[in-house]
Amino acid sequence: RTPAARERTTHESHSNATRQVASFSTLEGRERVGVGPCMSCCTAATRTAFGLLRRGSKLSLSPTGSAGSSRLPAVARRGRTSRVPAAFRNAPAFTSRGGLVSLHRRHAEVLARSSRNNPVSRAVSSVASPPSQDASVGDVEAKASGAEISRGGDGAAVRPEFCDISEEEDVQKRRIVVMEPGATVVCTAEEEKIFGTLLDVVKRYELPVTLRVAGGWVRDKLLGKHSSDIDIALDTMMGEEFAAKVNEYLQEKGEETHGVGVIQSNPDQSKHLETATMRVHGQWLDLVNLRSEEYTEASRIPEMKFGSATDDAYRRDLTINSLFYNINLRCVEDFTGMGLKDLQDGMVRTPLPPRTTFLDDPLRILRSVRFASRFGFSLDDAIVHAATDAEVQEKLLSKVSRERVGKEVQGMLRGPSPGDALSLLCRFNLFDTVFATSFPETLTSRLPPTVAWGCLHSMRCLDAVLSSLANSRGDASFFTKELTCEEREWLVLAAFLAPLEGGEFQALGHPAGKKTKFIPVVHTVVKEALKWRVKDAEAVSLVLELAADMRWSLIGRDGAELPKFTRLRAGKLLRRGKEYWRLALIMGAVLEMPGVVMLGEGDELQPWAVELAKGPPSAEPLAESKGSPLHAFSATSLGEGERTKDGVLSDEADAAKVRVSAKKLSVRVREVEDAVAAMNLDGVWNMRPILDGGKVMKLTGAKGPVMKVLTERLIDWQLENPEGGEEEATAFLASVSEKIVGEYVQPPRGA
Repeated sequence: RTPAARERTTHESHSNATRQVASFSTLEGRERVGVGPCMSCCTAATRTAFGLLRRGSKLSLSPTGSAGSSRLPAVARRGRTSRVPAAFRNAPAFTSRGGLVSLHRRHAEVLARSSRNNPVSRAVSSVASPPSQDASVGDVEAKASGAEISRGGDGAAVRPEFCDISEEEDVQKRRIVVMEPGATVVCTAEEEKIFGTLLDVVKRYELPVTLRVAGGWVRDKLLGKHSSDIDIALDTMMGEEFAAKVNEYLQEKGEETHGVGVIQSNPDQSKHLETATMRVHGQWLDLVNLRSEEYTEASRIPEMKFGSATDDAYRRDLTINSLFYNINLRCVEDFTGMGLKDLQDGMVRTPLPPRTTFLDDPLRILRSVRFASRFGFSLDDAIVHAATDAEVQEKLLSKVSRERVGKEVQGMLRGPSPGDALSLLCRFNLFDTVFATSFPETLTSRLPPTVAWGCLHSMRCLDAVLSSLANSRGDASFFTKELTCEEREWLVLAAFLAPLEGGEFQALGHPAGKKTKFIPVVHTVVKEALKWRVKDAEAVSLVLELAADMRWSLIGRDGAELPKFTRLRAGKLLRRGKEYWRLALIMGAVLEMPGVVMLGEGDELQPWAVELAKGPPSAEPLAESKGSPLHAFSATSLGEGERTKDGVLSDEADAAKVRVSAKKLSVRVREVEDAVAAMNLDGVWNMRPILDGGKVMKLTGAKGPVMKVLTERLIDWQLENPEGGEEEATAFLASVSEKIVGEYVQPPRGA
C-alpha cells in the first residue's frame, strides 16, 4: 500500500453496538481507530449467572443459589500556595483497553500477547484509540486530566490516556497549587508556531471563524503547568471542515500533512459532539464546534446546533475547564464569570446547577472527583448533594459505558492523591455503581452494606504502611519514583479490593461439578466493571494471591511465632511474583493490619474499622511534607470523624492502633527486603535449571510430565545451595530421582 492509501482507512463499528466510527493514520504507518462503547458488547452476553455456594473454605457462586451461610456479604480551609512553574516529566503512555501506544519496551510484548486474548482487542491490537473518543457532551476536555504528549520508540508523537503527575514538585511537597492573581497564558515556541499556522489558514481562505483553545490546556497554563492537550473550539465551522482547510494550506506550503480522524457523535452515550483529530507540526489537535442545545418535549436527548462561546462554556463539566484562550485576540475568556475565581480559590464547581450538568453527562460526577483529588481543590457543596442523587447515579450506571468509567478510575489512581479519590467515591455511595456492576444480584444482596468502607479501610492501611516505610527510610520516593505508574495503580487497587479476595463467580454454561469454571471476584471487577486489560486483572489478582502467602511465610501473623526466613521459602515466593514481589510483600503487611478482612474467606467487617474509614486518614504524616503517600492533600475526604465534647476524635484510639501496627509491619517489610538483598534473591525468577532437560532425562530416564517435577526439585536445590555446581547438582538429582519418578502419578487426561 502506498502512503496515500495508508493515509486514511475506515473501520466499521460492531453491528449490535453503538455506532461510533473514527479512523486515521500517520505517515509513519501507525493507524489509530476509535472504538466506542461497542468494545464491551462482545463479552456482555457471555458473562455469568450467579447464585451462592460454599466451596471448601472459599465463598463461591453457582446458578443454583444453594443455601448456606454467607459472610460475603465539608473540609476545613487549608493553606494554599500560588503556582510557580515546575519541571514536568511525562510517564508511560497508555491507550484504552486493547490498544497500545507508547509503553515501556519491557511491557510491549506482554501487552501485545494480552491483547490477542480478547476478541475485541484482537481487532485493534496494533492500533490506538483516538484520544477524544470518550469526550462527553460539550466536553472536548474529557481527557485533559493530564493527557500530555510523550514519545514512542520511533520518535513519533503519541498521546496517552492519562499522564502520571505524582512526581511533580508540588505533589512531592504536598502543596495545593492555585492560580496566581493576574496570571496569563504563556505559549511555547511550538504552540506559537501551531497557532500562527491556524491563523494563516483563517486569513488565507477568509474564513469567518474565531479560534479558541478550550478547557484543560487553558487551566493548566494558568496554573503554571505544562500541557500539550490542545483542543480548538470553532464558532462557525465543523472540526472536520476546518481540518481539511488546514491540510490544504499545509500542502500548498509543501509541509507534511496527516490524515484526519472524525469521532462521530453518539447521544445515547452522552457524546453529542463530532470531533476531528489531526496533527499539525507534530502536535495532536482536537477540533470541535461550539454548541448549544435545545430539548424537545418528546425526548431528553438535546438537539445540537452551533452556539456561542458563552453557550458552550455553560455546558461544560466544571468552571475551571470552561475557560477559553482566544487565539485571534491572544487573551483568556471566562464566559461563566466563575472559572478564574474558582481556579484562584481552589474550588471545583459546575457552571450550571450540578444536577443539570450531571444528567447531561453522568460521567462528570467521576470527573469532579478526579479533579478535586488531582489538585486538592474543595468540592462545591452542591456537587456533593447532586452526586448522591438517585436519578443521577442511575444514569451513570445505565448511560455511561464501562470503558469511560474505567478510564476515569485509572486517572484517579494515577493522580497524586488516589486515597482522596476513593474516599469521595465511598462518600458519594458510588462503590456499587463503579466497582460492583458485574456482581450478580444474589451476591450484592448479601454483601455487607458497609463493604465500601471496609475496602476504604484496607486502602487506608496501605497508606499507613507506605507512610511508615517512607519515614523509616527517610525518603518518600518509593511509591512515587521506584514504582511505575501502573504498579502504583495495581497496588492501590489491590489494597482497595482486598476485602473481596476469595469470592468467586461461576461462569455461565459451566454447571456445578468437577469441571465447573469459577471467575474470581477481584478479576471480574478489574476486567468487567472497569474494562481494564487482562494484564491489569491478572496483575492485581497475582498481587493479592501472593500477598496472602507472604503474610504467612514472611511477614508473620500477629501473636504467632515469626516464621524463619529461609532462602528456599523466599526464593519460591519471589519466583512466583517475579518483578511484582515487592507489591505482594507490602500487601502481605496490609492484610495483617488490624481491621483488614477477606470476606471471601469468611471474615467479617469490624464495626470500628468501618467507622474509622468514614473519618480522615489514619496514616502518620510524611516526615518532610504534609499528607501521606495516598492522601497527598487530605483535603477532599469530606469529613473529620465523630468528635467528642472535648474536640478529640472519638476514633483516635483506633487510628493510633493502625499507626502502631503500620510502624511494626513496616519494620518487618524492611527486614525481608534486606534479607532478600543479602541473599541476592532479587531477580531469582530469571534463574535457569543448572542441568538442561537433556541431561536430566539422560540421568533419570524420565520422560513426560514428571520432568517438570524433577526440574522444580532441581530449582529448589539451587535455591538452597546457591554456590553449588553442576557436579553437585547431578549427584543430588541422582539421589532423589528414583523416588520422585516412582511416586509420581500422572494426572488424568484433561485435568
